[in-house]
Amino acid sequence: MKLNLFKRSMIFATFFGSCLCIALIVASLGTTHWVDARARRLSNPIESEGRISFGLFEGHKELNFGYGWRNHDFSIKAGTHPARRWAWCGTAAQLAVALAASAGACVLAALGSAARSRCSPRPLLLCNSAIVLFTLGAIAVWLTEFFLRLQHNVMSDEDLANTWSSDMTADLGLSFWLIVAATITAFINNVCILIAAADGRDVDTIAPALEEKVNGAIMLY
Repeated sequence: MKLNLFKRSMIFATFFGSCLCIALIVASLGTTHWVDARARRLSNPIESEGRISFGLFEGHKELNFGYGWRNHDFSIKAGTHPARRWAWCGTAAQLAVALAASAGACVLAALGSAARSRCSPRPLLLCNSAIVLFTLGAIAVWLTEFFLRLQHNVMSDEDLANTWSSDMTADLGLSFWLIVAATITAFINNVCILIAAADGRDVDTIAPALEEKVNGAIMLY
């Protein structure tokens, strides 16, 4: 049974959606704005100022003690990530699985839209559901860490010793919202797949009726 144009179009649309999911997840992993925060020295709050932004693997910190800005890059390898180990490991691991599922969804969507015969949408549906599941898991883990710890403090032990504080100045950055966008995109992909699966029109269901009419016309002659 051959796929009609509508089903092909809906399945092929999920290919672009899956590519977008890959781009969003990779961008979130590679950027340093999962959390953006400001800081002040409790001992000198008027003249001091600080800005901190970080992602899952690295970050950037700018501190002004009152006599000029000092820039400092930090990474998880140095053990200076503001989030606790369970939080960034859990978030990164789930995003890695979501990224693999996005790649699988791309391949399945390309093969499904190119196939001449009807194939089961279940594998494609499962891949996109996995993207939704694991990105939501990453979001849940990061939000938990944010509300329990990061919104109260993103400073290192050395900065805390110098009376720096970022209490209640942190915000979720663009990198985090890219994952939210990836979740929505994968959910839209699932909607497209379900619509294509629910559409019962196929080329071969129309062909027998047309063939019968043609044969009837030939018999009249």
